Amino acid sequence: MNYLAVIEYCGTNYEGWQSQSETGSRCGGKTVENEINKAIKIFTGTDAKLLVSGRTDAGVHALNQVANFKLPFFYDINKFKIALNGILPNDISIKNIEIVHDSFHATRDVLSKTYLYKINSGFRSPLLINKSWFVKEELNFALMSRSASVFLGMNDFFNFTRKERNEKNKNYNRIISEIKICKENYGYDIFIEGGGFLRNMVRRIVGALIFCGTGKTDIDCLKKMLKERNFICNSVCAPSCGLFLHSVKYKHKIYC
Repeated sequence: MNYLAVIEYCGTNYEGWQSQSETGSRCGGKTVENEINKAIKIFTGTDAKLLVSGRTDAGVHALNQVANFKLPFFYDINKFKIALNGILPNDISIKNIEIVHDSFHATRDVLSKTYLYKINSGFRSPLLINKSWFVKEELNFALMSRSASVFLGMNDFFNFTRKERNEKNKNYNRIISEIKICKENYGYDIFIEGGGFLRNMVRRIVGALIFCGTGKTDIDCLKKMLKERNFICNSVCAPSCGLFLHSVKYKHKIYC
């Protein structure tokens, strides 16, 4: 049986969905994937291989992470969900479980993903600690919105990703279909939708938007960063704590 799980988690105390550390562990080796695997093993007595819509980095959260895994037996999905949530730590929750076609693959079948980034500005909200990026400076909403349009469509995001070893021939072209910036009473919510993302890409886009909003850089610099790989612009990678995997779109359904 091929099971699909929709998962919500707070990534603060985890190294990520799975370990991606090259130099050492940030959170004692704790990963979201390992915790879910352990819960499945305790309930079913079977090891499961989780396939996931996308691997989140250390400190990144998920509102609707999608994973699938195959087990040799049928389990009542409601009882299965309740049992797993009774085993999992309080910062990981299974929102829903359903049985899908045997060919469904949570990674390969993704049409698009939407990430949410929370900006806390104006006043520091204690309730948003580890759930947002606190920006002290005043932000120009109109300028950030205009800057966001630069990233739409197909672009070379070479300057907006963390480079890994042995990536000489990697394709850095990605398509961003929508960026939406919404004013909130605590600051701003930034939604970014695309078919696929490079590592740290969303956080670097957000960092660039914030630098435009504070006047530390401008739209022309962003355009050059997308067209000239050797161009260096004043920018920053936004901290992981404000990033959420918001929703995942498949041909048959949007999980949001």
